[in-house]
Amino acid sequence: MSTDETRPLPVDETQPLPVDATRTLPADTGSRPAAGTGRTAGADSTEDEAQDEAKDATEARRDRVRVGTIVWGVVIALLGVGVLLVAAGYTIDLELAAIGLLVLAGLGLIVGPLVASARRRGADDTTRR
Repeated sequence: MSTDETRPLPVDETQPLPVDATRTLPADTGSRPAAGTGRTAGADSTEDEAQDEAKDATEARRDRVRVGTIVWGVVIALLGVGVLLVAAGYTIDLELAAIGLLVLAGLGLIVGPLVASARRRGADDTTRR
């Protein structure tokens, strides 16, 4: 049989890990503002505009709710309603309810993105005019 030879580290032996100052972090763009100006040192206005456009596109993408999130939220809500109905004394055929719930969820996962794509395509067409 083996013995446990683990022991806690002494407090005086722990040291912080070294940090490489030349390496940029993922959230860091690598540019630093010039002192007192509020602008990036050596940056052109076209670079700023490109970064602003990329930021706006990212924010617009984040504002949209995913269809799968809505569908699974509805599934959970319907399961909760079913539990409440059973608690109230109603009898539910569980096999039929499960089949119906999965069919509705599948249709939602198929039709939802198609509708969202058509809406997005329609919005793109109106902005091009």
